Amino acid sequence: MSSFIDEISDFWGAPYKSIPIPAERYEKYRGIVPDLLLEVWRNFGFSGFQDGAVWLCDPDAWQPIVDAWTANLSLATGPDEWLAVTRTAFGHMTLWGRRTGMSLHIVPYRGWIVFDDCSAEMGTGEDRDIQVQAALWTMSSEYAEVIGDDEKPLFPRLLKDLGPIDADTVYGFVPAPALGGAMIPRAAEILDANSYLQLLNEVTGRTVMAENPYN
Repeated sequence: MSSFIDEISDFWGAPYKSIPIPAERYEKYRGIVPDLLLEVWRNFGFSGFQDGAVWLCDPDAWQPIVDAWTANLSLATGPDEWLAVTRTAFGHMTLWGRRTGMSLHIVPYRGWIVFDDCSAEMGTGEDRDIQVQAALWTMSSEYAEVIGDDEKPLFPRLLKDLGPIDADTVYGFVPAPALGGAMIPRAAEILDANSYLQLLNEVTGRTVMAENPYN
């Protein structure tokens, strides 16, 4: 697994902000998440990369947001227990399910819940690690980019205009898109992630999708 850590380090570059993982997290999540994810945490912590475009999530800190978006979620595979693994500067989350693996994406600013059942790939530790590898290889500034209503990429403009986000903040839009707000730079602010993403859950209808349009 150490070779993958080296590869992903080269791919991501140095952390934009390093946030060490509390020691008790390892024991809390041992046996719940794949071993490879524990190793990623050990090497990188809950850090941000690529100027804060993508982040490794502290699952404890992000659980209230995850719970809000997955409450009463009806899927063909039945209920699951979800936790956040990665997220973008705009709050797009990749979730690990204890039964279904790395199966769920939540795109709050669109109200999308994208489900790709990986329960058939949970048989061995290697199977579970491969899911982590695949998810982390998609963590890039291209994956994290959002195209604004003006059909131009938003992240580089918001980074320049507003500065970088932190582990507990996101780029959001006021008013929210679901309330008629525009996804353009002058409508953007750096907002508390927990408050804003839970607000989006309240005002944005959820649409369950089988394909991953990301933006």
